[in-house]
Amino acid sequence: MYLEQRLVTERRAMSLVVQPSAREMFTPSELSAAFQEFIERGPQYLEAETGIRASAYRFGKRVLLVYEESETGLVVLMHPTS
Repeated sequence: MYLEQRLVTERRAMSLVVQPSAREMFTPSELSAAFQEFIERGPQYLEAETGIRASAYRFGKRVLLVYEESETGLVVLMHPTS
């Protein structure tokens, strides 16, 4: 189950999905802080071919990935698992 929310940011609509892996590993304030930084500062990485924009945020030993799909504007927060 995904938590999805529709947001209007910088005069554009976007959907936000927090995957279960991120909800289990991070507090709501950590998720919110990473999302706000992603929106305000922009992505750390841009994949030219697909247009996916992404950033990684470290909270202690935990890493949160935030990426936005270029065509849909969907922003996904996830914790990579092995």
